[in-house]
Amino acid sequence: MKHDCLFFITFSIICITAFSSCKKEETNSSYLSSNDTLPANIILRPIPTGQFTMGGNTIQNDAPTVNITMSAFEMSATEITNNEYIDFLNAAYAFGWISVEAKQVNDPCGSYTENMIVGTDIAPYAGEFFLQLGETGGCTSGGDPEHIDNKSWITFNSTNSTFEILDSTKGNWPVNWVKWYGAYAFADYYNVSLPTEAQWEYAARGGQQYEYPTDDGTLNQSKANYNGDTPGVYNPNGHAEPVASYPANPYGLYDMAGNVWEWCQDYYSSSFYTDGATDPVNTSAGTDSKRIRRGGSWNYHTTTLKTYARASDFQNRGNNHFGFRIVKN
Repeated sequence: MKHDCLFFITFSIICITAFSSCKKEETNSSYLSSNDTLPANIILRPIPTGQFTMGGNTIQNDAPTVNITMSAFEMSATEITNNEYIDFLNAAYAFGWISVEAKQVNDPCGSYTENMIVGTDIAPYAGEFFLQLGETGGCTSGGDPEHIDNKSWITFNSTNSTFEILDSTKGNWPVNWVKWYGAYAFADYYNVSLPTEAQWEYAARGGQQYEYPTDDGTLNQSKANYNGDTPGVYNPNGHAEPVASYPANPYGLYDMAGNVWEWCQDYYSSSFYTDGATDPVNTSAGTDSKRIRRGGSWNYHTTTLKTYARASDFQNRGNNHFGFRIVKN
């Protein structure tokens, strides 16, 4: 009799455990399949398999010229917009991935409180800041207020628990104030990826080994949104522009040069890339755990917009000229 009871209890525990596991697996599967579809406005352009020469002569001497082989992938034609990021935030909020919390912010203009999007325990990078909301525009390193059009245009309506845009005319502007964590979370939610640094440069060169990621590889103010040729010049009237305001490169990609910096998947390393690699991606955090950003922005100068120019920043950084685009492998 004792053996029968013991068998029954053991069998019951196994069944309950198995059922719980199946339920968890079913929930995750259902969640993933329901979010395989990107927001309708996001158009993916095919980038073919091929080889290219990556790197060039940078100020930091951190882009050695190497031959790289790339598999085919798709890349979003534009930087992710405010409207597209709002779609993600509302879906992620309903799913329980994110919360809105008031946090202390410090910049050259002072110390103040802003609402932040924060990852919950079930989100990737739980507890990290994804995005800053409703910012007043930010400050230059010298303490001068930025143009008001550089604010975060996304706000949270606590009355109906919905993320909204502050100005409907800014819906097609690239989302800004995005931390690396917020860019990664968007991609992860829709089962896509941030571009690797090699994917970004391969796509930026347009299959033509272009020096600048524009329609014809040259750069002037009619081809990209940037801040002139001279480093350190401050333009008090500078700001992002609606995506696709400038001609596309040969792969049909807009604003690979300028507008906002674009977060990439890789950690930064000055010595990672080697000749003959296939689909390289740097997953080693190194000593400072900085992630790659590419493409320059509305307030950066010509040199930073080159197809091989490299920049990096901490994952919790993200201000009025940080955005991203996505890829599907």
